[in-house]
Amino acid sequence: MKGAKAFTLLPLLLAVFSSALPALTSLEQMRARILASQPFKMDFVQQVFVDGEMTLEESGIIVFADRTRVKWQYLRPDEKTFLLENGSYQFYDRENNQLLKGKIDPGSEQVIWDVLCSPHPGQSSRWEERTRTIRLSVVDGAGRQDLKIKIGHDFLPERVEQTSASEVTTVYEFRNYRSRIALAAGEFQLQLPGDVEIIED
Repeated sequence: MKGAKAFTLLPLLLAVFSSALPALTSLEQMRARILASQPFKMDFVQQVFVDGEMTLEESGIIVFADRTRVKWQYLRPDEKTFLLENGSYQFYDRENNQLLKGKIDPGSEQVIWDVLCSPHPGQSSRWEERTRTIRLSVVDGAGRQDLKIKIGHDFLPERVEQTSASEVTTVYEFRNYRSRIALAAGEFQLQLPGDVEIIED
């Protein structure tokens, strides 16, 4: 698809455990807020950085029905739609008139919602009070990923910085939440031209 985680000294162990507690508590509050807000809509900006330089910036709208159904509607600079439903995805690239279909892979956009909504997110966590940021490390099939999640005073995520094992960093800015919306009929159905090229992943 284009565009497509021992300390042996007791004092140290206690210090690490104590510092993790606020992070876990904040995660629980954020998760509860997300679940209480669904279904919701929000605006997003997505930036990709390679070796510290931004190589891509896109923006659009996310529709979050629940953890298993999420739609990323890219509006700028190109129109694209990413649909996640029950572990399967469809990605429609309007410019190239291509539809990619397959099962979600570790390391894709879904990892954000897995981390934010999972009861057991990550292998380590730390809370930074001054910046209201949760730092997490996650290890999955794609390797280690480090995440920094900035949450607002309403405990909804405002910014997620996700760095992969390959040192590619993707930054997501979330704003203008619209909570407990009514989902439009066919919200998760793509309207495709008859000549679309379908590619099975």
